[in-house]
Amino acid sequence: MRQSEGGLDAAEAAKDALTLDYLVTIIGFGLCRAWIIFCLGAPLVAGATASLHWMYLVFGALSALIVSFAVNRQGKHESAVRVGMFRITPFALLASGLLIPLAIWIDNEALIALGFVAGGLGAGPLQVLWGDRFAGHPTRFAALASPAAAIVTALVTAMSTDNTSFVGFAVIPLLSFGLLMFEANRTGCSWRTLVESAGKPHGKPTPDALAEPCETAGSSSERHQMGLGVGKLMFSIMTFSFLCRLFDAAPRQDDPFAFIGGSAIFAIIVVGVVFLGIVAKLKDKFDPSLTYRLSLPIMVAGFVAIALFVDTHAAASILLINIGYEFFDILAWILFADVSRRKNENALHIFGLGVAFMFVGMALGNLAGGVLNPLVADGSVQITAVAMLATLCLVIVAFMVLPEGVITQLSGTMRSGRKDREPESPRPDNAEKSAEAEVSGRLESRCAAVAQDFGLTPRESEVIVLLAYGRTLSIIARDLQIAKGTARTHIENIYRKLDVHKQQELIDLVEGYEIG
Repeated sequence: MRQSEGGLDAAEAAKDALTLDYLVTIIGFGLCRAWIIFCLGAPLVAGATASLHWMYLVFGALSALIVSFAVNRQGKHESAVRVGMFRITPFALLASGLLIPLAIWIDNEALIALGFVAGGLGAGPLQVLWGDRFAGHPTRFAALASPAAAIVTALVTAMSTDNTSFVGFAVIPLLSFGLLMFEANRTGCSWRTLVESAGKPHGKPTPDALAEPCETAGSSSERHQMGLGVGKLMFSIMTFSFLCRLFDAAPRQDDPFAFIGGSAIFAIIVVGVVFLGIVAKLKDKFDPSLTYRLSLPIMVAGFVAIALFVDTHAAASILLINIGYEFFDILAWILFADVSRRKNENALHIFGLGVAFMFVGMALGNLAGGVLNPLVADGSVQITAVAMLATLCLVIVAFMVLPEGVITQLSGTMRSGRKDREPESPRPDNAEKSAEAEVSGRLESRCAAVAQDFGLTPRESEVIVLLAYGRTLSIIARDLQIAKGTARTHIENIYRKLDVHKQQELIDLVEGYEIG
C-alpha cells in the first residue's frame, strides 16, 4: 500500500513539475521575445532619422554564432560556454535596459546605438539559453510552449505604451533571465553546479555512464543528409526573416489593429491561438509539415496583396505576411528542439545557429527595407515589382531549398516516437514474463524509495531507474528524449546526492536498499 501511494505521489509530483516547466518557459520565453520587439521599435520612438535596428540584430547574430561555434556539434566546452552565458548575459541586458530608455529620453542616436550593441549581445545568448530549456523536453513540449509563448509576447507588447518604456527595455529582459535561472536551478542545472562542473580538472575519473564515445545517428550518408537538411532549414529561416522585415517600413494608412499594437502583433496572437488549437486537436498525430503548408500560401498571399492593394489595404497585406512568417517561426523552434535530440547534437549549437541566421535575415531585411522605402516613395521603384520578387524568392525556397520532404525528415521524432529503440528480443513465455515483471517491479520500487529518501527531482527519479538497469548516457538521453548535456547533468547530480562514483556502485546501492 505504501509503495502504491508512493507511486501515485511520484506521478503527481512529475505532473506538477511538468506544468511548472510549461508555465515558466511560456512566460519567460514570451517575455524574451517581447523585449526584442521593444528594442526593434526603439528608434521610431526616439525619432531617429536613420534606422539602427541592424546594429541590434547583427550583434545578436554574432553573439549567438559565437556560442554555436564554441560548443560545436559534439558539445565540447559546453559547461564552460553555458557558464559564460549565465555570467555575461544579465550584464548585457542591464546595460541595454538602462541605455536605451535614457537615449529615448534625451533623443541621442549615439547612446541608443551603444544600447543596441549591448542589447544584441544579450539577446542572442538569452534566446539560445531558452532554446536549451526547450531541448530538455520531448518535442511536444516545444509544440505547445512555443505558440503559447508567442501569445504572451503579443499581449505584453500590446499592453505597452510610451510610459512603459523602462519596464519594456529594462525590467522585462531581466525578469525573463530571472525565470530562466529559476528553471535551471529547479531542474538541477544551476549556475553553481555548472561552475563546479566547468572547474573540474580534466584528469578526474568520469562516471561509467558518462564515459562513452559520442553516439552517431545512422550511417555516414544519413548523417550527411541530416546535416544538409539542417543547413537548408537555417538558410530558409534567414530568407523568411529577410522577406518579413523587408516590408516593415511599407507605408500604411489606418491600421484596424492599432488598438493592440498593429497588424504584426495581431498576427502573433492569431498564429499562437491557431497553432495551439492544431497541436491540442491532433495530439500525438501532429505533423510539423502541416504548419509549413499553412505558412507558405499565407505569406505568398500577403506579397500578392502588397502588389495589388498596398495603397488601400496595406495593413491587411502586412497582417498576412506576418501570419505566414509566425507559423514558420514557431515551426523552426520546434524543429530546433527535435533536431538537437535526433542527431544527439548539442542544443546550444543548434539554437545558436538558428538564432544567428534568424537575426542575420532580419538585419538584411531591415537594411534593404530602409533603402527601398524612399525609392518607392519617390516613384523610382515600384512596390509591385518588389512584392513579386519577394514572391519568387519564397517559391524558390519552398520548391528548391526547403521542400516539404526536408521538413518531414527533420521532424521524424514527432511522428515516429521511439521507434529507434533497440530491436526487440524474442518474446518470452508467460513464466519468464512474470519473473521479469517481478524483478523489474522490485528494482523500480527500490529506485523510487532511493529517490524519495535522497531528495531526487522528478526527472532524476526517471534517470536513476535507467541507470539501475545499466543504461548508458546515450540511451538515457534517447529514451527520455532529452539532450545529452542535460542527461549528463542529471547523472552527475544523482551521483553527488547518493555519494557514489561509478554506475556499479549505484546499482549495488539500489539493489541492496531496504524498503520500509
